[in-house]
Amino acid sequence: SSAAGISVNSATGAINLLASTAGTYTVTYTFTDGICSNTTTTSVTINALPTVTVTNPTTVCSPATVDITAAAITTGSTPGLTYTYFTDAAGITVLSNPNSISTSGTYYIKGTTATGCVDIKPVVVTINPSPTVVVTDPAAVCAPGSVNITNSAVTAGSTTGLSYTYFTDAAATVILSNPSAVTTSGTYYIKGATAAGCSDVQPVNVVVNIMPTA
Repeated sequence: SSAAGISVNSATGAINLLASTAGTYTVTYTFTDGICSNTTTTSVTINALPTVTVTNPTTVCSPATVDITAAAITTGSTPGLTYTYFTDAAGITVLSNPNSISTSGTYYIKGTTATGCVDIKPVVVTINPSPTVVVTDPAAVCAPGSVNITNSAVTAGSTTGLSYTYFTDAAATVILSNPSAVTTSGTYYIKGATAAGCSDVQPVNVVVNIMPTA
Protein backbone atom coordinates (compact mmCIF):
# COMPACT_ATOMS: atom_id res chain seq x y z
CA SER A 1 0.00 0.00 0.00
CA SER A 2 1.04 3.62 -0.47
CA ALA A 3 -0.24 7.16 -0.85
CA ALA A 4 -2.22 8.43 -3.82
CA GLY A 5 -0.18 9.07 -6.98
CA ILE A 6 1.53 5.69 -7.18
CA SER A 7 -0.31 2.64 -8.49
CA VAL A 8 0.71 -0.47 -6.52
CA ASN A 9 -0.74 -3.94 -7.03
CA SER A 10 -1.76 -4.86 -3.48
CA ALA A 11 -1.34 -8.57 -4.17
CA THR A 12 2.09 -8.54 -5.86
CA GLY A 13 3.62 -5.18 -4.97
CA ALA A 14 4.22 -4.43 -8.67
CA ILE A 15 4.19 -0.72 -9.52
CA ASN A 16 2.32 0.40 -12.63
CA LEU A 17 4.51 3.26 -13.90
CA LEU A 18 2.08 4.33 -16.62
CA ALA A 19 -0.66 4.82 -14.03
CA SER A 20 1.61 6.59 -11.56
CA THR A 21 2.70 10.18 -11.20
CA ALA A 22 6.34 11.22 -10.89
CA GLY A 23 7.43 11.75 -7.29
CA THR A 24 8.82 10.03 -4.18
CA TYR A 25 6.52 7.70 -2.26
CA THR A 26 6.64 5.47 0.82
CA VAL A 27 5.40 1.95 0.09
CA THR A 28 4.30 -0.21 3.01
CA TYR A 29 4.47 -4.01 2.99
CA THR A 30 2.32 -5.79 5.58
CA PHE A 31 2.98 -9.47 6.27
CA THR A 32 1.96 -12.21 8.71
CA ASP A 33 2.70 -15.84 9.53
CA GLY A 34 -0.85 -16.36 10.67
CA ILE A 35 -0.06 -15.55 14.28
CA CYS A 36 2.21 -12.54 14.28
CA SER A 37 2.17 -9.68 11.80
CA ASN A 38 4.46 -6.78 11.01
CA THR A 39 5.13 -4.07 8.43
CA THR A 40 8.14 -2.63 6.63
CA THR A 41 8.49 0.40 4.36
CA THR A 42 10.65 1.55 1.49
CA SER A 43 10.99 4.77 -0.43
CA VAL A 44 10.24 4.62 -4.17
CA THR A 45 11.09 7.49 -6.56
CA ILE A 46 9.40 7.65 -9.95
CA ASN A 47 11.16 9.99 -12.37
CA ALA A 48 9.25 11.88 -15.05
CA LEU A 49 9.86 10.85 -18.65
CA PRO A 50 11.27 13.78 -20.65
CA THR A 51 9.87 15.02 -23.93
CA VAL A 52 12.08 15.96 -26.87
CA THR A 53 10.34 18.40 -29.23
CA VAL A 54 11.98 18.74 -32.65
CA THR A 55 11.60 21.45 -35.27
CA ASN A 56 13.16 20.39 -38.57
CA PRO A 57 15.91 22.77 -39.72
CA THR A 58 15.55 25.03 -42.74
CA THR A 59 16.41 23.49 -46.10
CA VAL A 60 19.81 24.59 -47.44
CA CYS A 61 21.70 24.30 -50.71
CA SER A 62 25.00 22.44 -50.99
CA PRO A 63 27.79 22.95 -50.13
CA ALA A 64 26.14 24.46 -47.04
CA THR A 65 25.73 22.23 -43.97
CA VAL A 66 23.09 21.91 -41.24
CA ASP A 67 23.65 22.16 -37.47
CA ILE A 68 21.09 20.05 -35.60
CA THR A 69 22.75 20.91 -32.27
CA ALA A 70 21.32 24.44 -32.55
CA ALA A 71 19.02 25.32 -29.65
CA ALA A 72 16.20 26.23 -32.04
CA ILE A 73 15.94 22.60 -33.16
CA THR A 74 14.90 21.37 -29.69
CA THR A 75 13.00 24.42 -28.46
CA GLY A 76 10.00 23.30 -26.40
CA SER A 77 11.68 20.16 -25.03
CA THR A 78 11.88 19.34 -21.32
CA PRO A 79 14.39 21.80 -19.78
CA GLY A 80 17.85 20.65 -18.73
CA LEU A 81 18.24 17.72 -21.10
CA THR A 82 21.60 16.49 -22.37
CA TYR A 83 21.43 15.80 -26.09
CA THR A 84 23.19 13.16 -28.16
CA TYR A 85 22.78 12.51 -31.87
CA PHE A 86 22.40 9.28 -33.83
CA THR A 87 21.87 7.91 -37.32
CA ASP A 88 19.37 5.24 -36.20
CA ALA A 89 16.07 5.30 -34.32
CA ALA A 90 17.40 2.94 -31.65
CA GLY A 91 20.05 5.48 -30.67
CA ILE A 92 22.99 3.11 -31.20
CA THR A 93 25.09 4.56 -34.04
CA VAL A 94 26.47 7.95 -33.03
CA LEU A 95 26.32 10.75 -35.60
CA SER A 96 29.87 12.06 -35.93
CA ASN A 97 29.08 15.54 -37.27
CA PRO A 98 25.75 16.78 -35.84
CA ASN A 99 26.86 20.42 -36.11
CA SER A 100 27.81 20.21 -39.80
CA ILE A 101 25.63 17.65 -41.60
CA SER A 102 26.22 17.64 -45.35
CA THR A 103 23.88 14.83 -46.44
CA SER A 104 20.08 14.85 -46.54
CA GLY A 105 18.39 12.26 -44.36
CA THR A 106 16.58 11.46 -41.13
CA TYR A 107 18.69 11.63 -37.99
CA TYR A 108 17.75 11.19 -34.32
CA ILE A 109 18.10 13.40 -31.25
CA LYS A 110 18.18 11.76 -27.82
CA GLY A 111 17.44 13.87 -24.76
CA THR A 112 18.53 12.50 -21.37
CA THR A 113 17.65 13.79 -17.90
CA ALA A 114 20.06 13.82 -14.94
CA THR A 115 18.31 10.69 -13.65
CA GLY A 116 18.87 8.80 -16.90
CA CYS A 117 15.37 8.93 -18.38
CA VAL A 118 15.36 9.48 -22.14
CA ASP A 119 13.27 10.40 -25.14
CA ILE A 120 14.41 10.14 -28.78
CA LYS A 121 12.89 11.90 -31.76
CA PRO A 122 13.67 12.08 -35.51
CA VAL A 123 14.88 15.22 -37.26
CA VAL A 124 14.74 15.58 -41.04
CA VAL A 125 17.63 17.32 -42.79
CA THR A 126 17.23 18.46 -46.41
CA ILE A 127 20.23 19.65 -48.43
CA ASN A 128 19.40 20.35 -52.05
CA PRO A 129 22.11 20.10 -54.71
CA SER A 130 23.35 23.36 -56.15
CA PRO A 131 23.16 23.78 -59.94
CA THR A 132 25.99 24.64 -62.30
CA VAL A 133 25.69 27.45 -64.82
CA VAL A 134 28.03 26.99 -67.80
CA VAL A 135 28.53 30.13 -69.90
CA THR A 136 29.86 30.48 -73.43
CA ASP A 137 30.58 34.11 -74.27
CA PRO A 138 28.55 35.27 -77.28
CA ALA A 139 30.23 36.38 -80.49
CA ALA A 140 31.30 40.01 -80.72
CA VAL A 141 29.12 42.32 -82.80
CA CYS A 142 29.51 45.76 -84.30
CA ALA A 143 27.40 48.71 -83.22
CA PRO A 144 24.56 49.43 -83.61
CA GLY A 145 24.08 45.68 -83.28
CA SER A 146 23.18 44.11 -79.91
CA VAL A 147 23.84 40.82 -78.12
CA ASN A 148 21.19 38.44 -76.77
CA ILE A 149 22.58 36.73 -73.63
CA THR A 150 19.25 34.94 -73.07
CA ASN A 151 20.06 32.77 -76.10
CA SER A 152 20.15 29.09 -75.06
CA ALA A 153 23.57 28.70 -76.71
CA VAL A 154 25.06 31.01 -74.06
CA THR A 155 24.11 28.62 -71.22
CA ALA A 156 24.40 25.30 -73.07
CA GLY A 157 25.86 22.65 -70.77
CA SER A 158 24.29 24.06 -67.60
CA THR A 159 22.20 22.00 -65.18
CA THR A 160 18.91 21.25 -66.93
CA GLY A 161 15.65 22.93 -65.97
CA LEU A 162 17.12 26.16 -64.59
CA SER A 163 15.30 29.50 -64.54
CA TYR A 164 17.62 32.31 -65.64
CA THR A 165 17.80 35.92 -64.53
CA TYR A 166 20.34 38.52 -65.61
CA PHE A 167 22.27 41.10 -63.61
CA THR A 168 24.89 43.83 -63.92
CA ASP A 169 26.74 42.85 -60.72
CA ALA A 170 28.35 39.66 -59.41
CA ALA A 171 26.18 39.70 -56.27
CA ALA A 172 23.11 39.45 -58.54
CA THR A 173 21.31 42.39 -56.94
CA VAL A 174 21.00 44.84 -59.86
CA ILE A 175 18.80 43.47 -62.65
CA LEU A 176 19.91 43.89 -66.25
CA SER A 177 16.98 45.53 -68.02
CA ASN A 178 17.77 44.42 -71.57
CA PRO A 179 19.40 40.95 -71.52
CA SER A 180 18.01 40.09 -74.94
CA ALA A 181 19.47 43.21 -76.55
CA VAL A 182 22.66 44.30 -74.79
CA THR A 183 24.25 47.24 -76.63
CA THR A 184 27.17 48.05 -74.33
CA SER A 185 30.36 46.02 -73.95
CA GLY A 186 30.99 44.69 -70.46
CA THR A 187 30.75 41.81 -68.04
CA TYR A 188 27.24 40.80 -67.03
CA TYR A 189 26.01 37.97 -64.81
CA ILE A 190 23.65 35.08 -65.39
CA LYS A 191 21.92 33.45 -62.43
CA GLY A 192 20.47 29.97 -62.85
CA ALA A 193 18.04 28.78 -60.17
CA THR A 194 16.45 25.38 -59.51
CA ALA A 195 12.84 24.86 -58.48
CA ALA A 196 14.12 24.27 -54.93
CA GLY A 197 15.70 27.72 -54.87
CA CYS A 198 19.37 26.76 -55.21
CA SER A 199 21.35 28.87 -57.65
CA ASP A 200 24.65 29.57 -59.35
CA VAL A 201 25.88 32.89 -60.81
CA GLN A 202 28.42 33.09 -63.62
CA PRO A 203 29.82 36.02 -65.65
CA VAL A 204 29.28 36.51 -69.37
CA ASN A 205 31.41 38.84 -71.44
CA VAL A 206 29.73 40.96 -74.12
CA VAL A 207 31.69 42.78 -76.82
CA VAL A 208 29.98 45.42 -78.96
CA ASN A 209 32.62 47.02 -81.16
CA ILE A 210 32.35 50.63 -82.24
CA MET A 211 31.57 51.07 -85.91
CA PRO A 212 34.31 53.08 -87.65
CA THR A 213 33.64 56.17 -89.71
CA ALA A 214 35.23 56.50 -93.15
